[in-house]
Amino acid sequence: MNTETFETKLYDLLADHINGIYNIDKYIELLKIENSSILNYILSHAYYELGDIKNAEKYRNIAAGINSNIIFEESYENILTYIYLIYTTITTQPSLFKDDEIDELISDNPSADDYLKASEAYRNNNDISNAVRINKLGREKFPNESSLLFDLASNLLYSRDVNSAWEYNEKRFDRVRSKLPQYLDRPKFELQNTSAKVYIYPVTKFGDTIFFSRYLFKLKQDYPDLKLIFSPDTPLRTLFEENGIKTYDKPEINDVDYQISIEGLAYLYRDRETKVLTEGYLKADKEKAEYYRCKYINKSKLNIGFVWNTSKQSDIRNMPLELFEDLFSLDNTQFYALQKDVNIREELNLSRHFIPCPVRQMADFSDTAAFIENLDIVIGCDTSVTNLSGAMGKHTIIILPTHADWRWELYEQNSNWYKSVKLFRKRPNQNYEEVFERIKKFLQKILNSD
Repeated sequence: MNTETFETKLYDLLADHINGIYNIDKYIELLKIENSSILNYILSHAYYELGDIKNAEKYRNIAAGINSNIIFEESYENILTYIYLIYTTITTQPSLFKDDEIDELISDNPSADDYLKASEAYRNNNDISNAVRINKLGREKFPNESSLLFDLASNLLYSRDVNSAWEYNEKRFDRVRSKLPQYLDRPKFELQNTSAKVYIYPVTKFGDTIFFSRYLFKLKQDYPDLKLIFSPDTPLRTLFEENGIKTYDKPEINDVDYQISIEGLAYLYRDRETKVLTEGYLKADKEKAEYYRCKYINKSKLNIGFVWNTSKQSDIRNMPLELFEDLFSLDNTQFYALQKDVNIREELNLSRHFIPCPVRQMADFSDTAAFIENLDIVIGCDTSVTNLSGAMGKHTIIILPTHADWRWELYEQNSNWYKSVKLFRKRPNQNYEEVFERIKKFLQKILNSD
């Protein structure tokens, strides 16, 4: 069954479910193709509605087994919310959820910005199907507007149509590439040029470079005869050198055959493997890791690193340090602050709980990786530290706002990009205290199992 057929059948099944029609054979057919926790949970609810409590419990347990930290309400109160979230990821079908008020944003001679605002409004409602529809309407009127291309790519990345997303993103990037200071006027690299000198440069923040570097390692693995001229930001250079990727300053144009951004590598691999190298593609230096182990680590305890802020002060991903305080009371744990920039109030708070902050004295991400290597778990917001931990294959909890970045999708509790990452989302109309209650229960389960 191809993807389009699967999505069509899934869409029809969910429409039936909402209307109280439960054809068990249809659920089983789709589960044979995609044995996800959510589909098992929905089948459990179907059996529950049919009065078959034994099978309802069976598939509920299967759902929990697939996703060990998933939290389902005993009364199935949120089942229609889960179904809604799945609907909004199926962009090949028309959405059942319309919002005339949002569409009014683009009713009277709209600008490109009006389309972007309408798309954002739908996206903030987790209605990706309508966000994509708005993007496509905007592109019909403004075919050369790069911001609409980028927004369409971002929306598609929330959906199953990841390959198309990379294609739209690359089209958008082609229009601005030559204006970047990192850019060299050389032909864009294609995978058939397998013995060339290829200049690869980042265009994003540290966390994104770490995230997209999976494709760099994949390229090195698949095409060993390529000379990769990789020019990451300085704080990342030692880390990549330790992982076998030689780094360079921006080269001279005559020293390069082709150029491409590190994001562009995802576009090159779009038809091969959508999500490559999902665990352990970055390693820590063993000697540095041993140094930090001897200096800080107590192996008789559960060692937990945590980070609460991004580099942007007003970022929606940020959270106050105080939210972590209830976790500090857990027995047999030792916490370590992995935050680079700590203000005086935060420093006093950490001292009160006897929590060291080793990264403040570290030179770069190589040192951070060496310290993380000694930890059992890393907890934090969506930032470079948690991306690094995920890229190392370290058990990681990422705390997300209700509307998170595309890479974390809409409703998943496991990451499709990092196998070792668990996602804890702030639920609509809930606060972060409720998220930390769930995290505390998760940690207690780990502590009780040791």
